[in-house]
Amino acid sequence: MNRRNARPRLDLVIPVFNEQDVIEVLVSQLCAQFSSKNLTDAGLSSVRYIFVDDGSADETAARVRDKIRSGIPALLIRLSRNFGHQAALSAGLDAADAELVACMDADLQDPPELVYAMVERWRDGCDVVYGQRRTRRERALKRAGYWLFYRVLQSLSDIPIPRDSGDFCLMDQKVVTALRALPEKLRFIRVLRAWVGFSQAAVPFDRPARKAGAPKYDWRGLYRLATDGIAAASIRPLQLAQVVSFGFFLLAMVFLSLLGFALFLAPEAPTPPFELIALLLLMLGNASLALCIYILGAYVGRTYLEVKGRPSYLVMERIGQRQEDGDEADKPRVGAHEKED
Repeated sequence: MNRRNARPRLDLVIPVFNEQDVIEVLVSQLCAQFSSKNLTDAGLSSVRYIFVDDGSADETAARVRDKIRSGIPALLIRLSRNFGHQAALSAGLDAADAELVACMDADLQDPPELVYAMVERWRDGCDVVYGQRRTRRERALKRAGYWLFYRVLQSLSDIPIPRDSGDFCLMDQKVVTALRALPEKLRFIRVLRAWVGFSQAAVPFDRPARKAGAPKYDWRGLYRLATDGIAAASIRPLQLAQVVSFGFFLLAMVFLSLLGFALFLAPEAPTPPFELIALLLLMLGNASLALCIYILGAYVGRTYLEVKGRPSYLVMERIGQRQEDGDEADKPRVGAHEKED
């Protein structure tokens, strides 16, 4: 495969939600990592940061706006309310027009310097390069939950989904175009990124702790994210519900057969109390029904939301973007040929 030697532009999509405590250190790290010299050394022509404010209630948007006014090459997209991390990512991808598009979290648990290693893999011919976590600085219970989620997701998915890989990635523009063409309103980017295919590769890294602020996903949010991810990846849970229901039915038949044998073919043998048999059958039936309704509800709920056809997000304000009607001037990119402030 021929090595890519072009000097592409880079758009870096960064969703933010109540991240006022980390904005200063985030922008400082970005400006240090993506300096003109570093861009030149990496063969990149320019970089632009696309901040997507997902309905923050603090000073996040104001601080990003101040940074843009100070001259950093950035676009701020303010959503009209909190639509969720995946919707914010989609808004950033929709606004990205560079030849290369990277996605990362604002808390700097996705090291921005790793983007250069991803660019090298892109030059080798990979269209998607994702960060794969070797270790992560989290509490043991949360680490175990993430470990289990990625393996359940992989085992239930109809397509190969890399383990321990989140939204941190670098994509060629043709991949971003393919993602934008998908009709889903409820998006789980890491699953869709695997579904579109193209040439993909991993860059392993050790995920550090947050630089500032508090995590935005509590256990409830992580549970919803996991459910959405599994439902987006496959219909195998529905097939599993069918198998489990049939298995519980067979098990109930076995209990009834054993009871019939004890009552009619071996009347002298001790028989278990009828109440115990009834309780066991009732428990099996309820467990089967609860599991099936739970799985079915996840898919029916997603179908209901998709059928309504509402957009994934609504944009309230754009700051720093080139406006076709000329209302607002475009902020310049920092390119390898430009001087830093």
